[in-house]
Amino acid sequence: MKTTVYNLIKRAPYKERTLIAMASNLHLSSKKDFQELTKTLDILIKENQIYKDKSGHYNILEKSEVLVTGRLDLKAQGYGFIVVEDKEMPDVYISRSNINSAMDNDLCLVKITNIKNKEKIEGSIEKVLERNLSVVVGEYYNGQIFPKDLHDDIALKLVKEDQKQVKNHQLIKAKIINYKHKYFKDCELIEVIGHVDDEGIETLEVVHKFNLINKFTAEEELFAKSVSQEVKEDEIIGRSDLRKETIFTIDSESTKDIDDAISIKKIKDDYLLGVHIADDSYYVKEDSILDKAAFYRGTSVYLADSVIPMLPKALSNGICSLNPRVDRLTLTCEMQINKKGEVVKYSIFPSVINSKYKMTYTNINKMLNDDQEIIEEYSDIYQDVLLMQELQNILFDIREKMGSIDFETLEPKLLFDEHGKLSDIVIRERQTAERMIEEFMLVANQVVATHIFNQKLPFIYRIHELPNAQKLENVFEFVKKLGYDNYEGDYSQENLQELLKAVENTTYEKVVTTLLLRSMSKARYSRENKGHYGLAFDNYTHFTSPIRRYPDLIVHRFLRKYVFNNDRFYNEKTIERLDEIAKQSSDTEKQAMNAEREVLDIKKAEYMENHINEEYQGVISSVLKFGMFIELPNTIEGLVHISSFKEQMQYDEVNMQLKSTESDKMYQIGQVVTIKVAKVNRLLGRIDFVLV
Repeated sequence: MKTTVYNLIKRAPYKERTLIAMASNLHLSSKKDFQELTKTLDILIKENQIYKDKSGHYNILEKSEVLVTGRLDLKAQGYGFIVVEDKEMPDVYISRSNINSAMDNDLCLVKITNIKNKEKIEGSIEKVLERNLSVVVGEYYNGQIFPKDLHDDIALKLVKEDQKQVKNHQLIKAKIINYKHKYFKDCELIEVIGHVDDEGIETLEVVHKFNLINKFTAEEELFAKSVSQEVKEDEIIGRSDLRKETIFTIDSESTKDIDDAISIKKIKDDYLLGVHIADDSYYVKEDSILDKAAFYRGTSVYLADSVIPMLPKALSNGICSLNPRVDRLTLTCEMQINKKGEVVKYSIFPSVINSKYKMTYTNINKMLNDDQEIIEEYSDIYQDVLLMQELQNILFDIREKMGSIDFETLEPKLLFDEHGKLSDIVIRERQTAERMIEEFMLVANQVVATHIFNQKLPFIYRIHELPNAQKLENVFEFVKKLGYDNYEGDYSQENLQELLKAVENTTYEKVVTTLLLRSMSKARYSRENKGHYGLAFDNYTHFTSPIRRYPDLIVHRFLRKYVFNNDRFYNEKTIERLDEIAKQSSDTEKQAMNAEREVLDIKKAEYMENHINEEYQGVISSVLKFGMFIELPNTIEGLVHISSFKEQMQYDEVNMQLKSTESDKMYQIGQVVTIKVAKVNRLLGRIDFVLV
């Protein structure tokens, strides 16, 4: 039937190429025949032989027509970009009029309509191949649901029988049950979340919007609480007993789910580094109720002033957490490292530890800055800390020489008063103690990955593929305009290192770092080892955070299977399961990051509500045709809309500048300006500035 239908579309006039007209021409009368025609048309579309236009007519896909698939990144203004599956192709711009009922993150078939140049491509959505949005969260009012970030073209109508259960201005969660209409969708009520004026409702909205599972079932909680909070003697059998060793943890003051502990000794000129990781896999058995719960969550989510844990607190903050002065089951990666930073010998084994201290980054940094009071208080570990600093410097230097790229990004830290109210936003410090733990975790992850890779056994890796060449070229062209030449055409890590060093401590540092980060591929989990471009590692995995990351838990299980039990059996089911875990873990990580970012934007807006009309100095972080974004020193960003300028401004797309048509005023990325806070929308997490 496929050939018959294709030939009919090829020869029939345009008006006879609708579904009904073709069914008539083919003399189809039964429901079964009609379904067969529909199925055949769908197959031809998937094979890129035909496409269906906006008016429902089917057309032959000519050789000159280009169709691509990708996910829609829909903007609040109604336009969007298709993030194309072919990573070498730039994102495709879709105007508001060409969205054609697609919704955010839908997988779409797109026809390329205009190629302005190699980096500016426009298109039209021809078909939604896979719906992403099936559940919506928004304010209910007079029969409709109003999500904060859905553009006005689409109306979401709550079915009449459910409207009786809801009051105006309540925040609700609903399921879309009908996608047929372009401009409205029918929805069924799932639950009422609360009133839009309730305390903390903005965070709850994000939790429900991203389908984060913020509660454990009674059965899951009961199972977790049934686990003993003490390590028993018979559980230590077969483990190396490290309880008398000098082992301690280093974390932030607020950390309650402590994954990792460290130890160090000197062996002649070498360092013996011990990285001891909570053995969650002993408590969370494969296919158990807690394993399934952890798989679906994928990761713990940190939402400004709250945490949604991957595991119930009885485990995450209790028996699995490496709390001080209590016995804990661990997996240890012990590495002998020479002065060149080379791991000359290593051993991975199950262990039991008793952490001597819960050290904080603050106190370790004070110790390294010669704070005598702290040194005296922790005198028994002071020499260990100095050794750790030595080793950290060696490991960082060797990593840098290998080509590892250190993106120095500023992270905000939210401070809350005793009543839980946001009091300030400052820059999160990244001093020696923080870098020390980072280096030790990196080398442990690398050793574990290399050990399994060399044995050619199925495993889960943390990979970071090569960056998008075109996006990198765009960055090189941009920095050339800033006066930084000779970077184009070289996509090596060393070249990017040189560029980052060149802009270090300039007003362009943050902007160039951000642009380079955007040109990078997203790190993800994979059964196939493709190396880690950013770290310049051939082999890398995540082993060090099993309390808050599901892949780490899986890595622990494979270590137990392959290394401790010497069981190397695997089959096709093992491979399929690893692929499933890698995809789920990558998806939930992205989901968590988006939720964390959105809550952070809301909190930043909440903070700036108390600073309306105040003036600040900031740096222009991006220039667009509708205005420019200004970033303040504490990472808060706001928009100066083009309509707020006192003079008529024109956007120079080539040089990414806004130029006055009335004077010689000009604004570009990296320029320092003074702004005043004009308006704040806490719900949307948006801040408007005006120039002073």
